[in-house]
Amino acid sequence: METKKIIIFGIIGFILSAIFFGSIFYFTVLRNNDNEENIKSYEFSLGEFTANLSNVRTFFKSTIVVETTNEKLLETFEEKNAEIRDQIIKTLITKTPDILLTEDGQENLRKEIKSIVARIVEADEITNIYFVDYIIQ
Repeated sequence: METKKIIIFGIIGFILSAIFFGSIFYFTVLRNNDNEENIKSYEFSLGEFTANLSNVRTFFKSTIVVETTNEKLLETFEEKNAEIRDQIIKTLITKTPDILLTEDGQENLRKEIKSIVARIVEADEITNIYFVDYIIQ
């Protein structure tokens, strides 16, 4: 009789554990993937940038692309492209090659450009900044 109780409690414990861990797996992995697939993003190329860096013999050249989740912002990017480009160039000319050649420097530049664009278009839906090419010479 004792072995039957042990087997029954073992099976019940196994089933409850399977339900518990299955629920955790569903709500953490499968549910998050559904939300990420529903979010659509849009890209807008700000064009190619060429600017002298703070060191007069060095220049920066890159094509910068902005990613957003708001399709309506694409028109705003087009309308305010000159202002956005001007502010980015003003930021670039204050940088040194030593800073921009590091991984942290590139990431900080991304954050600065994202902040500039968000401020000019008055929107927080800027999700990322991409450098299509990145040359410092």
